[in-house]
Amino acid sequence: MSRFDRRSLDAQQLNLGLSLGLGAAIACLLFVWLITLLLPWLLLLAGIGVVGYGWRRQRQFQQRLYTCFYDCLQRHQGQISVLDFAIAAQITGPQAREFLDARAKDFFADFEPMTSGDILYSFRPPAPAPVDFPPRLSG
Repeated sequence: MSRFDRRSLDAQQLNLGLSLGLGAAIACLLFVWLITLLLPWLLLLAGIGVVGYGWRRQRQFQQRLYTCFYDCLQRHQGQISVLDFAIAAQITGPQAREFLDARAKDFFADFEPMTSGDILYSFRPPAPAPVDFPPRLSG
């Protein structure tokens, strides 16, 4: 091979290497630009997904607590202790007490301290409302 052929071959390889390098650099810059453009949106969507997942789990947890609460009330004829509810619902004592306190306010339950130190909540069915008939007219 002559000297000129080698130089032209080296120049072609150099041009090819430079073209590939320039193409890779442009691709990297486009990728970085695309990431900086989309990253806030991707983070926002991820945040919305996490919040939605947490909200759904909390809602399922509350539904499970209410179902367990009504089941316990039926089984124990309207009387339930914090310990009984905590065991049935598989939650901690403070969580059970907080839930039962809220339901006691909702349903006007009575509290009775037990000798064991626990609190017994007594939920009574509502008394039937008196029927108020209009007065009869005599005539």
